[in-house]
Amino acid sequence: MQNKTLENQRVLIVDDQRAFQLMFKGVLYSMGATNVAFAPTGEQALAKCSNIDYDILFVDYHLGIGKNGKQLLEDLREKKLLKPHSIFMLVTGENSVPVVVSAVELEPDDYLVKPFSQSVLRSRIIRIQKKKVQLAELFQALYDNNSEQVTELCQREIAEAGRYQQFCKRVLAENLIKLQRFSEAEQVLNSCLEQRRNGWALLLMARVCFEQQRLTESQALCDEALEENRLFAEAYDIKARSYLAEDDPEQAFSCITAATDIAPYSMQRQYLYMDIAHALEDTNAKVLASKQLYEITRRSIRQDVVHLLNYIRSIIAAATLSEEPQQRNRYSQEVAIALQRARRDDSLIREIDFDLFEILCQARLDSVSGQQFQAKKTYAAVAEHAETQQQVLPDTVLLLNQIGEFEQADRLASLIDPELQADPVLQRLLSEQQRQNQSQQQHFAQLNKDGIRQYKEGQHMAALALFEQALELAPMNTGCALNVIQTSLQLLKTQSHGPGGNMLERCKKAFRIVDNMPLPEHHRKRYQELLSQFSQLKPAKRRK
Repeated sequence: MQNKTLENQRVLIVDDQRAFQLMFKGVLYSMGATNVAFAPTGEQALAKCSNIDYDILFVDYHLGIGKNGKQLLEDLREKKLLKPHSIFMLVTGENSVPVVVSAVELEPDDYLVKPFSQSVLRSRIIRIQKKKVQLAELFQALYDNNSEQVTELCQREIAEAGRYQQFCKRVLAENLIKLQRFSEAEQVLNSCLEQRRNGWALLLMARVCFEQQRLTESQALCDEALEENRLFAEAYDIKARSYLAEDDPEQAFSCITAATDIAPYSMQRQYLYMDIAHALEDTNAKVLASKQLYEITRRSIRQDVVHLLNYIRSIIAAATLSEEPQQRNRYSQEVAIALQRARRDDSLIREIDFDLFEILCQARLDSVSGQQFQAKKTYAAVAEHAETQQQVLPDTVLLLNQIGEFEQADRLASLIDPELQADPVLQRLLSEQQRQNQSQQQHFAQLNKDGIRQYKEGQHMAALALFEQALELAPMNTGCALNVIQTSLQLLKTQSHGPGGNMLERCKKAFRIVDNMPLPEHHRKRYQELLSQFSQLKPAKRRK
């Protein structure tokens, strides 16, 4: 007699292996299914779900090129395409810890590892179906993000001592934490822990303690949960946050490394990893976290070109800080590979001027390798366009700070869209550069200020020495270069003998910093005046 478990159910199999599709379809037909559809990719599955409400989805974790099963689940939830009654089951032939734990963390309705028997499949489906029917109102409230109704329905099931009261206690505690009603959440969790010290209750209580700054208690609860299950990546997350709050980044890094080893495919976890790497000033770790954020989001609903841009920006920032030429070369190669790879992903980069971004990246790398004139020349060729493109305006600011055009960088930084600046990775890249440059900028400003004072007092040789020292700190600074030119011209006019040829070369070198560069109006006028003076003076010096 044919089993009717799947009778009248709309089923979607998402798997890129045709042989498995046909085999699995046979299994499902023997369980009563007559309406079975296929999709070989996550993208095609998403398109099908946009038109049809499926009752059960069997989704392979690995789907070749494109979205994986985990990303498809995220997309379906984000777009509200997975209805409250629907069952989503992840299926995979891989049982590695990172894959399994990362998938389970997203909480699909179930997770199956190939091979599995028909009896196991049937029992899993029946169990989930019963739960969906019994708690239909609750699943609808969760789907609608109706927190108050979620609370009410969970409390009712718990009061009636229903079959799913433990599940409802967990949902209720999570909901109360989300609403920041920590005392109420603690009461619910205490009642659970009095009956049994299970892992989910320990972790939720650890979160409550952390939110209330009871850090020692939070760490102890995490340790207890890890004694039960060493694969509780979230326990390591909470411990990492706790140690970071205690200003102990070394311990925090040990915990977050353990978490990412277990389950690396979490954006929230990678952001925490980056926070801790920042606290430790660990450049390689920051690049790694930025790369992971890009990889995680590349095929997901959270796909955003900013993750790619920030990854490349992070590599260049690391190259800027590196004192080893070989390491700088490795970072430069990583930038080249990332740019080349991005070129093949037109859907990701089509909304920005990627050519311009690439040009600015190359200019920044030229600056890192000491080719300051080339960096500024490259910038000059695209300056007018670069200053009007919001997506690459941060890169313009980063480049200008690198070559010492601090005033112009500050002006453009104020024009970056606040929404763009709110991105935590970009915000940190900009603020870190500012912090790293702060003492250099202060020293530069002081030398320039002292040079101006000496010039006004008629001490032109002393002024020139100070301006040239300032240029060593900010080699392409327009204002300071103009100061060098003005002072050199003054010395050339007043010296009838002495180092005239040498002074002429110093003047020419400073002119190269400014020639053919986009200049603010006040600098442009001054440049024209000095160029006129130089042109009048040069023939006379040659005759001598």
